[in-house]
Amino acid sequence: MLDGLHSYAIGVLITAVPVLVGALLFIWRDVNLRRRGVVVRAKCVESKRTDKGTVRLRLLYEVEGVQYYCDSLPFPSPPVGVGQRLDVIYDAKTPGYSEVVHQRTSGWVPKIVGTVAVVLLVLTGISYL
Repeated sequence: MLDGLHSYAIGVLITAVPVLVGALLFIWRDVNLRRRGVVVRAKCVESKRTDKGTVRLRLLYEVEGVQYYCDSLPFPSPPVGVGQRLDVIYDAKTPGYSEVVHQRTSGWVPKIVGTVAVVLLVLTGISYL
């Protein structure tokens, strides 16, 4: 039944392995941010309109005297303007890794993508048995 995968095995490996590694990296970073995350008020220092009409914000926050920037995902309508403040969550161990609290996701997409990659790799392996 899975004999047809033999001819696609190299393609599956070339595609699924990097996808799985990327998904695991996203999951690892998300878990660390949820576990060690610290919420701070960041100041909006820049607002840029994208080609698609959305707005990206650059937010400045400080941790132990060191300044860091957090670039937001695109907003259709930004919640703050330049000079105003917005909550940012950063990893206490790696303060440069941060996200806008308002834009936090559930983290399901990397888990689904990683699961699909694992299934493809397992099916390809089974096809050789």
